[in-house]
Amino acid sequence: MNKYAALLGTSLLLAGTANAEGFYVGGSLGAGDASLSTDSEFGELEDRLYFAKGFGGYRVNNYFAVEGSLLAGTNDDYDYGLDDDVEATFTALSGSIVGIIPASDDFELFAKVGAYLGESDVGDNLFLFGSGNDEDESGLVWGAGMFINFGQRNQFTIRVDYENFDTDVFDDLWAVSAGFQYNF
Repeated sequence: MNKYAALLGTSLLLAGTANAEGFYVGGSLGAGDASLSTDSEFGELEDRLYFAKGFGGYRVNNYFAVEGSLLAGTNDDYDYGLDDDVEATFTALSGSIVGIIPASDDFELFAKVGAYLGESDVGDNLFLFGSGNDEDESGLVWGAGMFINFGQRNQFTIRVDYENFDTDVFDDLWAVSAGFQYNF
């Protein structure tokens, strides 16, 4: 009889922590850095990119999730001399596997790795006769971050992400974003 009581008690305890599973959606805003390739016709430029990201996924259990995101970034104003403005944009659709470490009920750390399909565009607008480098690309995306959960069922999450993209146009492209996530 004690075995059945222990089994029932364990089942009830585990059922109370099972709310981590399910779908989630959210969005975030952030900034990052982009370095142009050294063989670029625009020389060595570095400037801040500003990003907006929408994401959604399915949390399989307390330790793993599968996530997709749509990210768009642009620079505020690449300033390359007096006569021309160099603009840089990056958009990507990505899919990732997310590994999660629950530090407590309200705080979790995560790391993710995946792939993206995207477009990088760098060009100048010298008196409407500019030149540019517009390239469709795909590659590796990886990152890390943290979740801060709150709400009666931890259905709300504040999220901070670091993501790094392996691109051909940019030597180095990374983003840090903060946002909000709703867990169904």
